[in-house]
Amino acid sequence: MKKIGITGTIASGKTTVSILLRRKGYRVFDCDGYTRSLYLPGQPVYEAIVDTFGEDILDGQGEIDRASLAGIVFSNEEARVKLNSIVHPAVLAGMERFFFNHQEEPLVFAEVPLLFEAHMESAVDEILVVACEHDTAIQRMKEDRGYSEEEAERRYQAMVHPSLQKEQAHYVILNDGTLSELNDKVIAWLEQMEDSHVS
Repeated sequence: MKKIGITGTIASGKTTVSILLRRKGYRVFDCDGYTRSLYLPGQPVYEAIVDTFGEDILDGQGEIDRASLAGIVFSNEEARVKLNSIVHPAVLAGMERFFFNHQEEPLVFAEVPLLFEAHMESAVDEILVVACEHDTAIQRMKEDRGYSEEEAERRYQAMVHPSLQKEQAHYVILNDGTLSELNDKVIAWLEQMEDSHVS
């Protein structure tokens, strides 16, 4: 089994690549989706976050208001480090269980937005970085997520710089074009991967 980590800058198209891979029959672990499950009341991660940041981050139903929490951690580096120290080990454990459960597959993928920030490089065998131009990422965040220019820029700057990500990648897919163009790039990359890793 070859474990491939999918990462890249925010709004670069990582999730779209993951969707395309699933449509082609590949197993893909969704770190963001798994994280959302950890935030549910009763989960140890939920309890640790509330203990650390207080009940002001909860909504009327007693659930973590992710927007409120994000507002804290993206404007305070110390708070972001604290949150990551709670969440990242639990996500890594979930990803490793996923890999174990699908070890019969020749190629298995994990979409890990904060792969470099969480120092999870050693959890995968190779890394695919999905990248786009700075202006493309900012525009996508404003249009697709409703972020202000300032908020989009703040989130972009909070990640490892794209040039450093590309330096550490085994593969890079540039995604500044259409979905059709991205699909073609993914197909070409998969052919390269299968030739290299599947007998």
